[in-house]
Amino acid sequence: MLRENYADQENPSPLHSMEHSFRAYTARRKAVEERRMSGNGLPDYAFSSDYEYRKRLDAIPHFYSVAKKICGTYASRTLQEINISGLLVGPEQYPDVYQMGCDCARILGIGIPNIYIINDQTLNALTICTDDIEPLIIIHSGLYERMTPGELRCVIGHECGHIQNQHGIYDILRQILVAAGTSAAGLLSVQLMNLMTQGVQFLLNAWDRAAEVTCDRAGMICSERVEDAYSVNAKLLYGAAIGDKETVNLEALKKQLEMQMGTLVRLEELFADHPAAVRRIMAEMEFARCEVFYRWRPELKEAGQSVCTKEETDERCRRYVDVIRKGK
Repeated sequence: MLRENYADQENPSPLHSMEHSFRAYTARRKAVEERRMSGNGLPDYAFSSDYEYRKRLDAIPHFYSVAKKICGTYASRTLQEINISGLLVGPEQYPDVYQMGCDCARILGIGIPNIYIINDQTLNALTICTDDIEPLIIIHSGLYERMTPGELRCVIGHECGHIQNQHGIYDILRQILVAAGTSAAGLLSVQLMNLMTQGVQFLLNAWDRAAEVTCDRAGMICSERVEDAYSVNAKLLYGAAIGDKETVNLEALKKQLEMQMGTLVRLEELFADHPAAVRRIMAEMEFARCEVFYRWRPELKEAGQSVCTKEETDERCRRYVDVIRKGK
């Protein structure tokens, strides 16, 4: 009776027209998520070279099972150490950073990661994520102090990208292999030495350079302005030369990069696990014109703005990021 009387009023309750079916809600949510996933089970924004290098790594006999066993021990020990030396952010401790983590996790559709700040003046952040521990993000105090709030949000989004794209095992193994020639040699096993003799480290470096492009895209998706993504890498590249008011002329930077694209100096990057920051900026500029970016952030698209396909964007990014180009 009450429902019938209420329906006759001039201003019915907004609840009257709401969809109350949980099944309908979950179906809509699933449809949105499926549109954002590619056929390989990774997010649609992921750089295709990221997946291609991982397939090559997984094709090595026993690679993943050995790597997972080694990395599980490493991750557990790292968590114990960081709980002693780092500050865990939360609603009452660095609430601004905690809220950024919540926002980025919501946008990407992942669980909220634990975020720690440690006393280290290098401009760096990293992520530890395996099946053995809850994902955690470590932010160096130097980076926290140097970045604007918008840039820090982009950094956290980048690190959340590592979690969403399941980079943990591969990245930790790369770190261990790098440490293998130093005082961390005690972590080595016969199996790990066998991996090293197969040139895995070079392949891991190539994968990691591609993975950074993937996660730069995640950072852009989580950012309020794409310019924040550019300035993060500019600060990583030029340090104190880039202040909060100074900006980089992107077109001039692009011309500067073009000058050395075909030189032998580029081969030195075979030993690098991250693309040069200037290359990352160029790859970000390409993604800022990609249709996938605006599927995630339609509100950032300007009226009449033309966009490129994912395939076109990835091919252009390869030109900047690949150290050795086939047929070149």
